[in-house]
Parts: sequence; C-alpha cells; structure tokens
Amino acid sequence: MLRDQIGTMGNAMGNLSYHLRREGGGLRSRIGLRVVLVHLAIVAVFGVLFPWIRGIGFVDPVMTSAYACLGVLFAAPAVAQSFGMERPGSMNDALARIIMALAYGELMTVVILLAGFMTVYATRPFAFAPDLETLAMAGLFGLAASLAMAAIAGWMTLRLSAGVARQGMRVLFLLLLCLFFYKSGWLPDVAGEAALISVAIAAGALYGLRTAL
Repeated sequence: MLRDQIGTMGNAMGNLSYHLRREGGGLRSRIGLRVVLVHLAIVAVFGVLFPWIRGIGFVDPVMTSAYACLGVLFAAPAVAQSFGMERPGSMNDALARIIMALAYGELMTVVILLAGFMTVYATRPFAFAPDLETLAMAGLFGLAASLAMAAIAGWMTLRLSAGVARQGMRVLFLLLLCLFFYKSGWLPDVAGEAALISVAIAAGALYGLRTAL
C-alpha cells in the first residue's frame, strides 16, 4: 500500500512537472514586443519615476511593504486570462498555471522593488536602509495574497467567465486600494496575521477550484 501511495505521488509530481514545462513554454511563446514594452513602462513608472518623486520616503516600511504585495496585481489577472483561453484539463494543470502566474507576479515585484531601491540610492546616497525583516514579512503576505487571489480568479473563471473574474478582481483591488489609503500604517504590523488568513483563503479557493474541474 505504501509503495502504491508513493507511486501515485510520484505520478502526480511528474504530471505537475509536465504541466509546468508546458505552461512555461506557452508563456514564452506569448511574449512579444508589445508585452515587453508594457512591462518596461510599468517598471519605469513604479520602479523609477515614483521612487524618484518619493525620495527617501520610498524606503519607509509602509511603502516597501505595499510594494512587496504588488504581485497580487499581476498573478490574478494572469490566471483569469489563462483559464479563459483554455479550460484546465486537471487539477495539476490548474496548479501549474497558478504557480507560473505566482512566479510571474513575484518576478515583477522583485524587479520593481530593486529598481526602486536603485533609483533612491542613486539619487539620495544618504537614504537609510530598508527594514529587511518587515520587508520579508510583507513579501510572505504578498505571496500568500497572490496565491489566494489567483485561486479565486481561477475559480471564478471556471464557474462564471474570465470577464466576470477580471471584473471581480478589479473590485477587490479597489477595495484593497481604499484599505491601504486609509489604513496603510497597519500593513507592516499585521502582515504576519494577514499572510495566515490569506493561506486559509487560498486553501478554500483551491478546494473550490478542484470541485469545479
């Protein structure tokens, strides 16, 4: 029995690995000049222009914590688009698309953050160093929130449509923006608890996604 369970787990991991390679190849095929220019513009605005305007205020824990959560804005729409173009054939297929969307969102987050730090320290050499512990905790929250939002977007796409999922994500993003605008000072202090809540939400959304397939 144990051997059968190990074999089943091995087959599942192999199947997931296959879907990851397949999704990675699909992403590379969709990268064109327009996509590159759009992402360069995003990095230029949020990684160069805005940090240059904010100056040393950019390395404030509240600001860097918010930036560490930017992956949410990229991962969820990517999942909705992927699920809308072709319905996942299995849970491993769905997980592979979510994982690739998370990797894409976190990559953009790291690039924008690094560009922001480079901009600030190049123009304000005496700016204080960021709070790395707070930044790391906010990064964990951002990853957990991205997983939750991506799973919700996938579930909404399967149950309703990609358009409805994108509209739902826009509403959620607007609510999060309002929350940040009025309660941004809380973010560094509640990042750990928020990460745990996000993991619980993600687990529920993934279960719903599994039942929808």
